[in-house]
Amino acid sequence: MAMNFDPHNQVVLDNVTQTSCVELFEAYGVTLDRRESTPELGPGAILLCGIVGFSGPGARGTCILATTAEPLAASSPPETTARDWVAELTNQLMGRIKNKLLARGAEVYLSTPVVMRGEHIAPVPRFAIAPSVFGVAHGGSIYVWTEVETQPGLTLSDEAVTGESHLAEGDAMMF
Repeated sequence: MAMNFDPHNQVVLDNVTQTSCVELFEAYGVTLDRRESTPELGPGAILLCGIVGFSGPGARGTCILATTAEPLAASSPPETTARDWVAELTNQLMGRIKNKLLARGAEVYLSTPVVMRGEHIAPVPRFAIAPSVFGVAHGGSIYVWTEVETQPGLTLSDEAVTGESHLAEGDAMMF
């Protein structure tokens, strides 16, 4: 079945993404503040970004997490490379988003994160979406782009609606 862009579903995904990003960095002791516009990056500012695709019955999309060095260093465990940490943060961010989408009626499966480095990263989304931009108190910026296409008739709930208990972020289940 064909997938379509639904502005309501995109707004729900944007809200889920923003909440998930703040929660993720908070878990590592980094407080983010939402910014309405994209701050200019100075010459030579390097962004590392992780990209994860997702798909499932009724929905598919992409999540891109880009960060300057400061928030990456502030959240990173000792002796972890920047590349590995961006991949891990992107994976954890998409895991949080996945949990929230499941509670809103969409099941998705994730791809393995891909990491890129650049001075001017500008995704070319299929639809007109802008990044969520966050500033960090001790310097730096975080940018998150997400986009979603859904099958006609799939409307994501603004709030979690499932009564199922899901694992909290950071918990593990062993089989």
